[in-house]
Amino acid sequence: MKRWGMGLLVLLCFMFFAANGTSKSTIFQLFQETFSFVKQHASEVQDLSVSSEKKEPSSGYQERVQLIQVTDGDTLKVKEKGQTKTVRLLLIDTPESVKPNTPVQPFAKEASNRMKALVLGKSLTLEYDVGGRIDKYGRLLAYVYANGQLLQEVLVREGYARVAYISPPNTKYLKQLQAAQFQAKQAKRRIWSRPGYVTDQGFQP
Repeated sequence: MKRWGMGLLVLLCFMFFAANGTSKSTIFQLFQETFSFVKQHASEVQDLSVSSEKKEPSSGYQERVQLIQVTDGDTLKVKEKGQTKTVRLLLIDTPESVKPNTPVQPFAKEASNRMKALVLGKSLTLEYDVGGRIDKYGRLLAYVYANGQLLQEVLVREGYARVAYISPPNTKYLKQLQAAQFQAKQAKRRIWSRPGYVTDQGFQP
């Protein structure tokens, strides 16, 4: 496409000078100068484009969203850029309360209610990590803040969620969440109050 555009510009220049009675030698010289100029500046535009792409925000990029609905303890529906989107909180997992063909798990309703208390009437912000922003179900993957408070940390520290679904490079707050989980586990808060309930694969009856 770029070569086609350059060729068209050169052809137009050739036709312009030919129509004005310019000699062939002069036209040829102008042709060379024009081609050299276009090639040089096309390269500069390409460099600017690449530079712009490199500067596009990645980790730490934040955007404000509007809450539509709390689905459960680790999932929300929000309005993002005028569209309804489902947000799955990165790096945590809460017991299931709305999963099809799955009984409501212990502390699931408590986690969902705690999420509601944290987000209703609050200013919500999504923060993306350096990896993929959308999972296989089409949900946004993000850290979520309510009035500047990181929801993941609150839910883990208070024993409503476990640290899970660790998928590098989306690990910006992993150590912070693991520290919060250690505190919750030591204090046997909620999900940690039932021996054997929390496993690496999820929550067991």
